[in-house]
Amino acid sequence: MSNPPIKRHKALQNLSREHHVGLIFALRLQKGVAKSADLQSMEEYTTWFWENHLLPHFQLEEEHLFPMLKGEYELERKAIAQHQDLRVLFQIQQKTHSDFKRIYELLQKHIRLEERELFNLIQSTLSEQQLAVYEKTHKHQQSCAMWQKPFWS
Repeated sequence: MSNPPIKRHKALQNLSREHHVGLIFALRLQKGVAKSADLQSMEEYTTWFWENHLLPHFQLEEEHLFPMLKGEYELERKAIAQHQDLRVLFQIQQKTHSDFKRIYELLQKHIRLEERELFNLIQSTLSEQQLAVYEKTHKHQQSCAMWQKPFWS
C-alpha cells in the first residue's frame, strides 16, 4: 500500500524539495553508520550540511513560516522542539556512530512530521495571502553542492 503524493502549495514547494535533500543526507549518514565509516569524515560532512543547509532551512521555518501559526498548534510546537533537539545533536563534539544514528533517525522523523502533518495543517489554516507572504521570503530552493569525500559509498 503506497501513500499518494501530497499536493503541496506553491509557497511550500521549496521547503519540501529541501526536505528531500535532508532525507538524502540522513540516508548517507545511515549508510555511513552501517559500514562504520570514518568518524572524522562523517563529522566534516555533518558540520558542512548543518551550517550550509539545515540551519538556514530551520531559520526560514522558525522566523518566517511558523510564526504565522502563532503558537496555537501542537504540531508547530513539536516541530520547533525537534529543531532544538537536532541543534543539540549537531553540537555534540566528537560524535560517535551512535550520535550519527540519533541524528539521522530524528531528522527522518522530523521531516515526516512536517511533510505529512504540519505542512498539511499550514495549507489548510493559512490564507492564500499569508502563504504568498511566505513565498516571497523563500523564492528559491537552497542549493546543496556535492560532497567531494563520500564516506557512504
